[in-house]
Amino acid sequence: MFELSKRDKKFIVAGTVFLVLFSLVWFVYLPAVDKRAMLETKVVSKAMDLKRMQALEMTYQQYAKSFDLEKDALEKRGPKFTLFSFLESLSSKSLVKKNVAYMKPFSQDMDNSNYILSRVTVKLQQVYLKGLVDFLFRIETSPQGVSVTSLSLTKSGDKGQFLDAVIETQTLALKEEKGNGS
Repeated sequence: MFELSKRDKKFIVAGTVFLVLFSLVWFVYLPAVDKRAMLETKVVSKAMDLKRMQALEMTYQQYAKSFDLEKDALEKRGPKFTLFSFLESLSSKSLVKKNVAYMKPFSQDMDNSNYILSRVTVKLQQVYLKGLVDFLFRIETSPQGVSVTSLSLTKSGDKGQFLDAVIETQTLALKEEKGNGS
């Protein structure tokens, strides 16, 4: 075999060290850095997904609670409940019965559901603000699950001391109680 000089041996050792270091950087370090960057991006993405999921969970819980309250209201009010008669009795209690111009009931089947949407539109003429507020408060705070979906107000009377109001109310009813819903 042939003999290598010290200079050649140092050159070969230096080249081998260079190749090993280059290989380590190229095949180990750089892929690890890329993988780390990719993982950091995934962590940020997953953290955002988690926040979205938590927000959706809170929304779901609010809807579930609201649905449970509606369901409880349906069960508490019994099968003889009608939105029309309920609003009529509330108008007597809040002293706006004499101001009722009309009450129009309407029911709508909710597809793919065991419920119907019962609605009543109430028109009040020349009512005092206090009586109107009392009537609306009684509707919204009743345990029967009735809510006001629309309210339209206009001034009336020769000095504008009265209000005319059109109030749209709604509630859910079971389909078996379809005849009792409005």
